Amino acid sequence: MYNVINKKKDMASLKLKIKKVVFKRKIEGATVTGYVGRCITNGTATFEDILKQSCKGSTLDYREAELAAKMLIDGISENLKNGKIVDLGVIGKLYPAVNGKWDESADNLQLADMKPKVNYKPGDDIAAAVRGASLSWTTEAETSENTVTDDDNTQTGDNTQTGDNTQTGGNAGTGDNEGQN
Repeated sequence: MYNVINKKKDMASLKLKIKKVVFKRKIEGATVTGYVGRCITNGTATFEDILKQSCKGSTLDYREAELAAKMLIDGISENLKNGKIVDLGVIGKLYPAVNGKWDESADNLQLADMKPKVNYKPGDDIAAAVRGASLSWTTEAETSENTVTDDDNTQTGDNTQTGDNTQTGGNAGTGDNEGQN
């Protein structure tokens, strides 16, 4: 965690639990069943949870922090909508991007094939924690509903993965890697 007051980084050790999930995809017109690994999260930190945690042990009033955070989020949102890269300091950067198909010729690219999106590039501390993460397989006892990453695998172009996401418990997810430059 980055301590804003002391401007020190706490390099937390990231430990990820991975679940084996059934995944169907089409390969050369045939549906093939296989398995993929999905990250089991440690829950969700809501906006309100983060605000309360951030104000703990400080003289900053929760309502003042909430107002400041909402103003910051509004500014971030407006800048993204205006096509700007948003530098969030130690958190990383958000930037407008597109997904589209690959083609050997620039003349064959079509705007209709492009899908706008927002990419995230983590800051150095977060990127280092992810690169150094330790992985281990989860057990059924550790897996509970709503802890598997979302099933939002939306690759486009020639490498499109389609088909049904089948699950063996919990929510089948993909751990989207878009925006990792």
